[in-house]
Amino acid sequence: MLSPSDMERFPMVSQYVFPSSRGLFRIVSHGRRWRSLVDAREWARHDSAEAALDALRMSWPQARLPQTLGEWRYLGESPALPHARLARATRTTGVDPLHARVRRSRRLQDRPSRGVTDHG
Repeated sequence: MLSPSDMERFPMVSQYVFPSSRGLFRIVSHGRRWRSLVDAREWARHDSAEAALDALRMSWPQARLPQTLGEWRYLGESPALPHARLARATRTTGVDPLHARVRRSRRLQDRPSRGVTDHG
């Protein structure tokens, strides 16, 4: 469990998500503020998640967004998770990088791929 001083030093990346036929709506923490996003496009920035929800509901009434954040899916991420994810992605399982097997193409070097024409 993080202490309040740890939480200030390592802000958690958290977000609320709601899929709709109008797009994927997200409310994402960004420092001390909250971003409202529709698909990959940032809509606005807000002082609270509730303010972001109100703004999205007013701007997108046809999306029928839930009235409370409790009805949205909450995704919280611990501060250590990005580092753990990076460590898992770069971890080698007992393979010496100097003796690692190199993958080579089976295609002959002078033979072009089938169906590919050279329009030089």
